[in-house]
Amino acid sequence: MNSRRRRIIATLVIAVLLGGLAFTFLRSRAEPLPQHPFFNGLRQDRALVIAHRGGAALWPENTLTAFAGAWELGVDVLEMDVHLTADGVPVVIHDSSVDRTTDGSGEVRSFTLAELQELDAAYYFSPLDAPGDFSLRGTGITIPTLRELFDAFPDAHMVVESKEDDIAAAEIILQLVQEYERADRTLLASFSHRVLQHFRSQDAHVATHASEPEVTRFLAASWLLGESFVVPDYESLFVPPHAGRIPVLTSRFVNAASNRNIFVAAWTINDKTEMFRLLNMGVNGLITDQPDMALDLVGSTPYAKAEW
Repeated sequence: MNSRRRRIIATLVIAVLLGGLAFTFLRSRAEPLPQHPFFNGLRQDRALVIAHRGGAALWPENTLTAFAGAWELGVDVLEMDVHLTADGVPVVIHDSSVDRTTDGSGEVRSFTLAELQELDAAYYFSPLDAPGDFSLRGTGITIPTLRELFDAFPDAHMVVESKEDDIAAAEIILQLVQEYERADRTLLASFSHRVLQHFRSQDAHVATHASEPEVTRFLAASWLLGESFVVPDYESLFVPPHAGRIPVLTSRFVNAASNRNIFVAAWTINDKTEMFRLLNMGVNGLITDQPDMALDLVGSTPYAKAEW
């Protein structure tokens, strides 16, 4: 055998070996992620209903009244937003100011807890089926603390979103989750990538969702059939159906996440037709202001798997 032929054979053998190693590597990375304990305690036979701000279309948002109503309906997960008060207490409110939802005015951070809880958190609430009805004004509905939520609903699975791009605030929230030993029932959320990184780095037991840059990378990988190359630091993807004109929730995206055992929830879905479309696509959860509507649909819609 001449040297040229030996070189060709050696090259082919090396190529086959390298190809085999690459295939094994990609297969190992493509295996589904182990399921996080947060999802182990939730039902697996249908899409989950996640009450956005406790069901903001049905009750005064982010209040004990809303979360109690949603829990009584039978929702799977309660979703809430958190800011800190002037005295460093995590309270459940969406906006950085109190103007939109209460009879007060000013930044949440400018109030002590005692001052904040003097405000009427139902002041501007009017139910969908009775617009202009402000009968819940003056009934004692206040902005709750996160601690009050943990005390009131010890068994509830919750999505707790830190609204501030503030590591100190994130740490206070995380410490409260740890104090109540509810890492298996709490998914920590934020629009801030660095806050999500802080949660992950400080407690490997808590679940998180993908940040915007992480969603972007996963979306691009799904287009290229390359989700096997993604090594996620997150357990879930909370995404809207579209980002501007770019479709996000497609059958390919949902299947790519399913291939990696990553939970996909669509937000914020309040239209019945859109709910039905997404359920038939195979999303794992609906984040909605109208959990009553969503519960009716998930109970009657087969749990689909996306096709592409």
